Amino acid sequence: MITRDIPIRVRYYETDCMGFVHHSNYVRYYETARTEMLRELGMTYPELEAQGIMLPVIDVQSRYVSPAFDDDLLTVRVTLTEMPKVKMRFDYEVFRENGERINTGSVTLAFMNAATKRACRAPGSFLERLKPYF
Repeated sequence: MITRDIPIRVRYYETDCMGFVHHSNYVRYYETARTEMLRELGMTYPELEAQGIMLPVIDVQSRYVSPAFDDDLLTVRVTLTEMPKVKMRFDYEVFRENGERINTGSVTLAFMNAATKRACRAPGSFLERLKPYF
């Protein structure tokens, strides 16, 4: 299992007319955390794309517990609990600076061959970098 905590500062333009972070931004926070986790592990989307692998999102879940506001410092905890095969699921928890959990969610991505647009297995080089954590 791999878990990383990624800090994200809420920007004014991410809020709605009630002053809450608009719900659509949580998916962006998830993506930022996931991308940073992969980068910390030595993997990037451009590297996978250069190998002919795409990672389309096939499922998103999000549960809103309490709102976040402009200038809040959030921590997005991203966790990968299983070694990927054809799909990989990331789980998320979003915390306010005081430790209050305000959101939970998950995103499932599929490995896709860029040329054929068909599902494929996770590349060996990708799995090798994850092995120490599983």
